[in-house]
Amino acid sequence: MARVAGHTPSWLSAPSPGFNLFQRATDSKPAAAYRNGNDKDASHGPSRTIAHRGTELFVLVGNDIRWSDLVMLKDAPKNTQDQNYRVLKTPVASQIKQLVVSPHGDYLAILTTHTVHIAVLPDSSHLSVQDTSPLRIKTFQLGPTAHVVEQAPVVSAIWHPMGFMGSCLVTVTQDACVRLWELNRDSRASFDEPELALDLKKLANATSSDQDFAASKYGTSKGFSPDSVEMEVAAACFGARATSDEHGWSPMTLWIAMTEGDVYALCPLLPSKWEPTPTTIPSLSTAVVAKAEAISQADPTPEERRIVDQQQKWLADIDAQEPLVVSHADTLNEFEVYNRPANPPAVPKLQGPFYLNPEPDFDQITDIFVIAPRLDDDALMQEEDQDDFLGHDDLSVGIVCLATAAGKVHVCLDLDGVEAQWLPSRRAAFRRRFDEEETFSELLLVETLTTSETKNSWPTFTPTTTSRYGFFLSSNEGIYNISLESWIAPLEDELINPTDSGAAFRLDVLFDVEKSTVDQILKRNHGSVTSVAPACLSIVDSDLGHFILTASSSQPQAVVLDLPVDRSLYNSFAPDETPLALPAPSVRQPYQPSEAFFATSALPGFLDSALQRNTNVRRADLKKQVVFSPVNLDILTDAHRLLSTETSRLGAAAADLFRRCERMRAELSEQIRHVDELSRRADAVTGDDDDGQGTDQPRVVGKERIDERMENARNRSKELAKRVEAMRRRMAGLGGKELSAKEEAWAAEVSSLSTSLGETEAPAQESIATDDDLTSRLQAVGELQRALVARAKEAAEQQKAIAPTPQDDESEPQDLSASVSRIPVDFRKQKIAQVMQMLDRETALVDAVMDRLGKLKGLGSSISSL
Repeated sequence: MARVAGHTPSWLSAPSPGFNLFQRATDSKPAAAYRNGNDKDASHGPSRTIAHRGTELFVLVGNDIRWSDLVMLKDAPKNTQDQNYRVLKTPVASQIKQLVVSPHGDYLAILTTHTVHIAVLPDSSHLSVQDTSPLRIKTFQLGPTAHVVEQAPVVSAIWHPMGFMGSCLVTVTQDACVRLWELNRDSRASFDEPELALDLKKLANATSSDQDFAASKYGTSKGFSPDSVEMEVAAACFGARATSDEHGWSPMTLWIAMTEGDVYALCPLLPSKWEPTPTTIPSLSTAVVAKAEAISQADPTPEERRIVDQQQKWLADIDAQEPLVVSHADTLNEFEVYNRPANPPAVPKLQGPFYLNPEPDFDQITDIFVIAPRLDDDALMQEEDQDDFLGHDDLSVGIVCLATAAGKVHVCLDLDGVEAQWLPSRRAAFRRRFDEEETFSELLLVETLTTSETKNSWPTFTPTTTSRYGFFLSSNEGIYNISLESWIAPLEDELINPTDSGAAFRLDVLFDVEKSTVDQILKRNHGSVTSVAPACLSIVDSDLGHFILTASSSQPQAVVLDLPVDRSLYNSFAPDETPLALPAPSVRQPYQPSEAFFATSALPGFLDSALQRNTNVRRADLKKQVVFSPVNLDILTDAHRLLSTETSRLGAAAADLFRRCERMRAELSEQIRHVDELSRRADAVTGDDDDGQGTDQPRVVGKERIDERMENARNRSKELAKRVEAMRRRMAGLGGKELSAKEEAWAAEVSSLSTSLGETEAPAQESIATDDDLTSRLQAVGELQRALVARAKEAAEQQKAIAPTPQDDESEPQDLSASVSRIPVDFRKQKIAQVMQMLDRETALVDAVMDRLGKLKGLGSSISSL
């Protein structure tokens, strides 16, 4: 997101010619009241009272349109009261609400609540401030019978991005009527009747293409319909800007948002002559051919097959045309102009309503903004220069943003995409009625951004050319800079490489971690905002930078943002060096004088009205000594009430100025203290704080002191590096060589033996003894030793107790004692010696194993410490 580099510059602050551009003249009359006298409409709907043509400004002051140039105002002498603007006179009587300049700067659409006027703008060379007299420009009323007070209010007027010579205007009224106008200044009829007029309420309930979808004529009685409430239009916009990096269907798609929250789309909505971009027709042909091949290999429904057939017929009509090549006066490029295909018909199908999933807490919708999906250049081109059209960091699906009166912005994804669709013929519609049911489309709600908001506000979007996924939101609270770029690239990676397993979890984590950024770059003064705040302008110019301009109570307010810089530019000059990431400057909005300081007193007008109401009182009597009478008392009471209100406003404005001055003085003292502290720290670094008294060494200050400290730091760093290297070598010597594979296997075996013998620190666990288990073998040997020793002792005792006789040797043994006594003594001693020798060997083996285990434990501790 771009950083705020500054706020309202001095050449737009009082006193300056730029400030006077927005100030109402002292002798100007108040804005004309609405013809219908409805005060509710005065604060209802969007307010776009500032328009631009490059750096040229068209500003609405009261009900007058003023022209000036920002570069000229910037270069104008300061503290001069010369008039640096011209007043453009128009025959518009009602209060103007919106100013919209055509793409080529030829026309200016002037909107009131119910009427639309088209002014033909002269070239900038003819608008010279040397002649400050008002200039009356040629103006046509658009639709004298369509856009009048007796008809529905006008909510949006959008110049078609593909209109021939930028002269195609689409108007949308509150009663869901869309009218497409092809303007020609040489033909008065082009301003009287639209080329195409559609009633969306009829189109929503239509079943075939041969029905009547035209908007109601002037004077036609209208009956009640539930759609009159549910299809009350809040705003409309086109889905793209008609550039070469956008999908082909997007620039010809009109999105309509209803106040209740429903969203509809019309595609394709084209004038009779239209100008495609160089990639529009190739991208559409590629998409339709790919879709037809996919359907041919599957089992499509009759509705899907009918849509593809209609798209193929529509593209075949375009391919059969020989385009007209024209060149625009403001550019050197040439454009191809095509005629709108006659088959299918010009009236598209109304797609929608698009339901938001999950459904949010809806408030009144105020504006809609759509970001087109990127062009699929991989499918369009197979050549190496395909990267010249678009980078792959953009999103391949569309984004729909909805603003609400509560200050919330719903960000939705159009995963299915909007393609051209037309209504079927009567016969096809009859078959479809029994074949399948109507399906509904959805928009995936991924995020809801919340901003602070006040009452009687109408938040509006303003696109910017510096970022595809960035825009501004203007409201009574201020201007918010919104950027969606943080989650665009990760989401596109997920869409390019889809995997079914864990996709929902990854998307939840993505939108939980990567949040859109919302930054309030300008804050309005609540005391001066009495109606709907106007939308801001985004101007990118080499002299102005990224300039954001708006107005509040006849006072200009601006924000200067940093322009995005491609870091590859630095690589072309210094590949090894990158620019320093400087901290954001501490900027604050400058003081804007209160409107009370510039407002004229209402006392003279009050006295005139008082004299008109009381014929017995003359103006000369007001200059004489006050005579006590009921009439004079009423005049004095009303005058006191009026003056008290004005003086109260002046007092509040003066008090605010006093508080700001006190805060500025406190901040200045804090800055002086901070600078003094930095100065002391700098003196400590350079040595200026040391006078050198009491020492025999020479005083070193300035650059020499810094060089000395740097040299000492380098020496300490080298010394530490040497100590670390010596320590590393010492530890390497203690650790010895690395263990081989056999040594590691032997260590593992010793560890398992230690575990079996219960010598480890781990808790002992019961296990089944096997023949190979050393513990079981040791226990068996111990039991055998005890048994043999017991038997040997018993045999020795029996031998001592019984003496051998010849009769006994001849007789047969009667029991075990007799059999033992008959064993020779030498043989018995030999067996006992063998058993004792085996026991000694087993005992020595166990002792050796235990000793080796102890040594291995010590070696393992040394290795682990290394």
